Amino acid sequence: MEKKEYAVSYYGGHVSAWLCVVVAIAGIMFMLLGLGGGTKSMMVALFFALVLGLILAKDRKAYGEEMLNGLRESMVCIICVAFFMSGLLSALLRSSGLIEAMIWMVAQFHINTGFLPVVAFLICVIISTACGTSTGTVTAVSAVMCPLAGELDINMGLMCGAIISGSIFGDNLAPISDTTIASSQTQGITVQEAVRTRLPYSLIVGAISAVLYVVIGLSQSSGGRAAIDADPSTAPSLVFLIVPVILILLMARGWGLVSALLLSNALVVALCLILGVVDPVVLFSDDSPISSGMISMANVAIVSCLIVMMIQIPTKSGAMDAFARWIITKCKTIRSAELVAYCMAVFGVIATHSSTNTIIFTGPFVRKLMDDYQEEADHSRSANILDAVACGTNGLIPHGNPALVITGVATGVAGVPASFSFLDFLGYNYHCWGLLIIFLLSILTGIGRKRGK
Repeated sequence: MEKKEYAVSYYGGHVSAWLCVVVAIAGIMFMLLGLGGGTKSMMVALFFALVLGLILAKDRKAYGEEMLNGLRESMVCIICVAFFMSGLLSALLRSSGLIEAMIWMVAQFHINTGFLPVVAFLICVIISTACGTSTGTVTAVSAVMCPLAGELDINMGLMCGAIISGSIFGDNLAPISDTTIASSQTQGITVQEAVRTRLPYSLIVGAISAVLYVVIGLSQSSGGRAAIDADPSTAPSLVFLIVPVILILLMARGWGLVSALLLSNALVVALCLILGVVDPVVLFSDDSPISSGMISMANVAIVSCLIVMMIQIPTKSGAMDAFARWIITKCKTIRSAELVAYCMAVFGVIATHSSTNTIIFTGPFVRKLMDDYQEEADHSRSANILDAVACGTNGLIPHGNPALVITGVATGVAGVPASFSFLDFLGYNYHCWGLLIIFLLSILTGIGRKRGK
């Protein structure tokens, strides 16, 4: 069999390639956990990891070329533009008076502010299930709910956790979600079968998460109903609530995230001018929410580019392929095979910050693993393990799109410190933790596994 040629090789072989990834992940964790840094600190860790890769590369010119080839992928451009457009949407909605209008609405209905985290969670569940995207849902909802949390003195970490959890719910379950499609296709089952078999898990974890958001939200609430200072003159700005709805509908109808965000932003600008809620002079100045909104996401976009470059190190050297081949040989029972699938999903998302790419890459290997155990579990089981674990992990890592987007939005809210990071909402991502826990318990106990006759 002809040996596959790879573009880059390293002194020390595959060990060195993975060393760069380990250094990057360890550096990110140290900067965030040890030094209390934010998104900017991730750039430092990634930079030094990339420099280490350059030092260890045998052909440094080829190394640089593969870094650039990774950045030339359309996915990178889409992610960065989506970040800029989401930052713009968030800034425009804040400038529109929508937050003040929602505070007025909360005051009119006498809603205890302790219920707002679960409201945000349920809104995200509906949106993400309808459009199948966690990033789009986080973008649409965080632009409204994070500033509202800041104004009403709601724990920002709790609100961010609720938004991410609700967004991951649909990303894992929605028939049109790219992870649902990828997991079903790589395991050779229909999308309908995948959704049907994973629905009980999603509903159990979702229900528990909703209860936790109610309990924790009320326990942290100071009874904001009587303390809300509402301005009735801001009520017309409630019309801007139609913008996230339009964004969701466009994505549900097959529009790309970038196109949907562009149109939504244009609609906000038009409504601002029509309603007169933003001075035209301000809107078109250097300090416009248009420019400041996009600039607020610059750090997130830079981190995304550095991460994509980092992924090229194990991918273009063959280290990723070698790891996959090795792990397949270690399975002796169905439990060990499912644990390998579980661990590969976790590791893949940590390394690539992409649940979809992880499923696409690991799916064929997981299917081969499970072929020997069809009397004990069909391929819908492995599809559900891959999807749930990948989505859950993506909602928990600091360099995942949900965390990057919401951190950028949250730090733009007045009163939120620049050091605000994923650590502030990691413990509140109940649905993400729940997906990891319920499938780990299912694997260890065998509950939910289809038994042969």
